[in-house]
Amino acid sequence: MALWQTAKFHIKIKDDEFSQYIGNTPEQVYNDYKEDSFSWTVVNPFLKKSYRTVSLDIFTPTCMAINTKQKHTIELQIQRIDLWRVLMMVVGISAIFASRSLSGNPVFFYLCGIIVGVSASFMLLVYYVSKLLPKKTLTYGILIGGWTVGVYIFQQMWENVRSIVTTYQAYLFWYTLLVGFISFVVCYRIGPPKNQRSKNLVMWTLQGLGAFTIFFSSQYQEASAAVAVATLIVKYFPQSLIIAVQGYWRRKFPPKPKLLTSEEYYEEGARETKKALDNLRKYCSSPDCAQWNIMLKLHDAKRFASFVEGNSHLSDDEVLGYESYAFSMERSKSISNSTRDHMEISDDDSTEYDEDD
Repeated sequence: MALWQTAKFHIKIKDDEFSQYIGNTPEQVYNDYKEDSFSWTVVNPFLKKSYRTVSLDIFTPTCMAINTKQKHTIELQIQRIDLWRVLMMVVGISAIFASRSLSGNPVFFYLCGIIVGVSASFMLLVYYVSKLLPKKTLTYGILIGGWTVGVYIFQQMWENVRSIVTTYQAYLFWYTLLVGFISFVVCYRIGPPKNQRSKNLVMWTLQGLGAFTIFFSSQYQEASAAVAVATLIVKYFPQSLIIAVQGYWRRKFPPKPKLLTSEEYYEEGARETKKALDNLRKYCSSPDCAQWNIMLKLHDAKRFASFVEGNSHLSDDEVLGYESYAFSMERSKSISNSTRDHMEISDDDSTEYDEDD
């Protein structure tokens, strides 16, 4: 399915001493190779532009070439259904439908506040660290060596950040925990939004993020845009119109009534009778019921008290009379059925006798 399809080039090589060239046509790739070969960047040790996995556009012709002295292989991997893209679309749709409930959810508010606080603190830290860098040296280096020196310097900064994160994991953990706690305290002091307009802003922001997530979850952007628009239409579709359509459908095509069998009728009667008796027993035991007034109006108050305590509402004589009546009715029904069958057999015999004559 093209909606969640992903295509990638995987380069298998021992080291990173290679350069890659990607274009829409072989001529473009060859021109990029010639320009790189006759430029200073090919011998520039600062610029690293090798990537072992390259994502491709499934709707655009793509060519790739590798310049290296090492043995290597290139594999084209096509995933018909990329689970990551499916997850992005599901998250986007869920964010749109759950935006109203999340806009007033305190847990979601605190979680977003902690994430924003930690991220903002890291950005602030990077900003103050960048203030300590020698700007003139960086500017002169870019002017003398070209933009590749700038790329190299920023790449080295990124590598240093990664090494710091890897080396000082414990300090990073406590820093994140401390900043997260401070962010939680600030969010707790401010409190979740109570104004309906503030909630609407949060809801619309979530819906916008959900729509963007759906749109970028697939390279088939026409289909992903249609999914995003359809999700928003379903979200804001008038409920009254849905009820009117359902009512018209039921009037036009009324459901057929389901008839109960004798066994189902007996089971439902017994179940509903037991349920009604339990509710009556609970009511008689509750303070809302005037038990003494009811007992004064009854001929057998002892039987009423026995029923409230959980005993049967029928006496032994009543149970025996009902069973005798049911047995007699069943017997009369069986006799009438056998008589009707006998009459049908006799009619058949007489018909055969007349035909023989």
